[in-house]
Amino acid sequence: RPPLSVALDAIALAHRIQTDLETVAIDFVRHFKEKTGQSNLCLAGGVALNSVLNGRLARELGFEQTFITPYPGDDGIAVGCCAFGLFGNTHLDTADEKRPPIWKKPFAPYLGPDPSEEEIRDALVAAVPWLEVEAVRDEDVRLTTMAEELENGTVIAWYRSRSEMGPRALGHRSILADPRKKGLVRFINEHVKSRESFRPFAPSVLAEEAHQWFEFGNNVEAGNLSPYMSMTVTVQNDKRSEIPAVTHVDGSSRLQTVTKEAEPVYHKLISKFSELTGVPMVLNTSFNSLPGEPIVESPADAIRSFLFSAGAIEVLIMGDYVIRRKSADLR
Repeated sequence: RPPLSVALDAIALAHRIQTDLETVAIDFVRHFKEKTGQSNLCLAGGVALNSVLNGRLARELGFEQTFITPYPGDDGIAVGCCAFGLFGNTHLDTADEKRPPIWKKPFAPYLGPDPSEEEIRDALVAAVPWLEVEAVRDEDVRLTTMAEELENGTVIAWYRSRSEMGPRALGHRSILADPRKKGLVRFINEHVKSRESFRPFAPSVLAEEAHQWFEFGNNVEAGNLSPYMSMTVTVQNDKRSEIPAVTHVDGSSRLQTVTKEAEPVYHKLISKFSELTGVPMVLNTSFNSLPGEPIVESPADAIRSFLFSAGAIEVLIMGDYVIRRKSADLR
């Protein structure tokens, strides 16, 4: 813990760097908007992970649409190289071979491995002395159970399908909780994530309901504004007390908008939670609990991270399985 004077200087410096970045970037983008006459904005590069800046660019410069790839940093170069190899290679245009049609929509962020049922079962068997495992094959029953657990204050880890590429957990390798419970911020930071207690959490919100809770500004159409958790917006004043766990100290929130078309299972879960609580969102943070480790990847990673939380994560949903810690046999 640095001396107070050092900490205050660091805070002031960080604030000034952020403010200057926003000033320079907005001026830069405004200049080229006027020069080119373009009505849409696409952002890439590491700075495009700055959600506060992204939100201002979308709201203040009058673009019709703003798109930020889910992997704008160096990791996205792999996808860019693939795209260039497919669409930029004119040598493929021969009598026998043509380049494939260009993607009609952006690649989804879910480009990681999709573990098989066998891999999941093997990981469960390896940890069976410490786990209570229930197979729930009915998706509707499983999601209803999750929504009810969230309403009761349970912290849930969710592991399903292909993992997210990029730095954001978007519902495939996520820790979920109730956004209405302010005390969960400190609890998850200290007991689950082992990090500073002030670190904020993001809401995953039904895209069609987002405009009822967040301020998008006059220049932005309400809807699927931030599908990859790329933008920070302001929580409406009269809603802040309802969702304190996902409202930062300045009233902002880095949200993920979830559509039924792009993420039907996640949308269904949030809808069930909304039916129970009247709040169309859940708290979402990345599924990792061991200090210094990234988001979990394999089923074994997920179980290890779940057990390391020592009960702070009460339930792990992995594939079709509902997993809890087994009580110690004191005999």
